[in-house]
Parts: sequence; structure tokens; C-alpha cells
Amino acid sequence: MNVESLKNYGRPFSETMTTLPDAVQKRIRSEGTKVIKKHLGLLGLVRFLLLTWREKRRMLRMDLEPVRRRGVTNEKFIDRLVGNTAMFSATAKMVGMERALSIYREIMDGVAIPMNEALLPSSSELERLDDPFGGLRKYMLAFFEAEAKAGLHEFRVVEDSDAALAVDVTYCAFCEIPKLLGIIEACESGCYSDEVFMPGFLEPFGIRFLRTRTLGRKGDHCDFRFERTSGA
Repeated sequence: MNVESLKNYGRPFSETMTTLPDAVQKRIRSEGTKVIKKHLGLLGLVRFLLLTWREKRRMLRMDLEPVRRRGVTNEKFIDRLVGNTAMFSATAKMVGMERALSIYREIMDGVAIPMNEALLPSSSELERLDDPFGGLRKYMLAFFEAEAKAGLHEFRVVEDSDAALAVDVTYCAFCEIPKLLGIIEACESGCYSDEVFMPGFLEPFGIRFLRTRTLGRKGDHCDFRFERTSGA
């Protein structure tokens, strides 16, 4: 199997996230509602939905032109990120920042795997590659290039060898939109979703996923690193 044939090769998240299968979107909504209701109760859920609606209306009036000027033109994608930020903001207003972060991590525990499985190549696809690590290197470089063209990320390649691919992301629209909306913490669950999904997905192919900091956690960059493990 050619790397270029892998699912969503060379496509940015602004395209793939807005075309998630209905079943995956339904599961994300269902899991989010279940966790929010568990923590806030039924009346709290009603209040959360109303507050989310108010927060989104407020945020849609705020200036996101800096993101658009960097090249993000998919308005459906922007609207989705604003909606996600509004939900997090509503939760934080109701229960405080630390508990909101914990709640959204719990939601990602339930949805990160099916969501990423819908966005990224499947295990069966990687198995058909002669060299899964080499294929992943090429796939991820094409991904970051596509993200840069779409205005979603700016990055620098720190290492690209047969042993490791290391990429530092210095700008991320997933982080910048919540930052412009005044609540950068809203993108932390996205960082966390990588950590839920990537290790278990890549380990069977002799690939280790490492990261020590992210922009969403107020680092100066996100340091993605994929390593070929010994003997792989």
C-alpha cells in the first residue's frame, strides 16, 4: 500500500473534522451530554445549554480576523471551534476552571479514540505498509504541510531521520481561537486527546509518541516526537 493512499493523506483538519461521519459526531455529542449531566445534574445541564448558547453568541461577535488572515477560510471549522470554546467557557463559569478541565478530559477519555480513528489511517492500513514508521513519517510531514497551507499550524522540523521525526508547532489555530476568545484553556482537551489516542495506536507498530509541552498548556510550542523503538 502506498503512503499517499492512506486515509486523509495531505488533508488538513479544517477539512476532515467538518466531515466526520454522522455516527462519530453522534457519539461525541452523546458522550459530552452524558458527562456534563453526570457532573451538573439535569437542571445543571439545562443551565449549561442556555449559557453555552449565550457564550457562543457573544463569541461570534468577537474579532477572529487574525486567524482568518493567517489562512483559515473554512467558516464551518471556525464555527465549530467557537462552539467548543463556548461550551468549555460555560462549564468553567459554572464549576470553575480546574473542574472544567477535568470534565473535558473525561469526555475525551470516551471520544478521543473513535474521533481520531475517523480522522487518521486505520491500524489495518498501517499494517499494509512495508515500513510503518517510515510511512508515518511521510504521512505526518504531509499533514503538517497541509495544516500550514490551511493556516492552522506553523511548524519547524527538528529531526527527520530513520530513527525519529520531531516537529515543533509554533502556532496552532486550535489554540489561537480560544486564546482570542479569552479562554485559552478550552483547547487543552484537544492536547489531551492526542495523549489518549496516540500511544496505544502506535505502540503495536514499534513507534513511540512523546510530547513534553503544548501551546494549549501555555508552552511556547508543541514538541511532537515520533520515535522508532529498538528492534522495530
